[in-house]
Amino acid sequence: MKEKTAVKQLYRLNVEPKVIDQLSKIAAKTGEPKTRIATRLFTEAVMGYKPSAVKPKKVA
Repeated sequence: MKEKTAVKQLYRLNVEPKVIDQLSKIAAKTGEPKTRIATRLFTEAVMGYKPSAVKPKKVA
């Protein structure tokens, strides 16, 4: 049985036209809606982000 997940709209992102064109091409090839592709890519990018170790500044 599939798990249901709650999805919230957190941000309205401004996306460059060339990104929309790429999403359109992918959507045409896969038959998947552009919004679903964009959501999945954004989620993967955010969940996969690993911040670099921050070195504390030396105080003189």
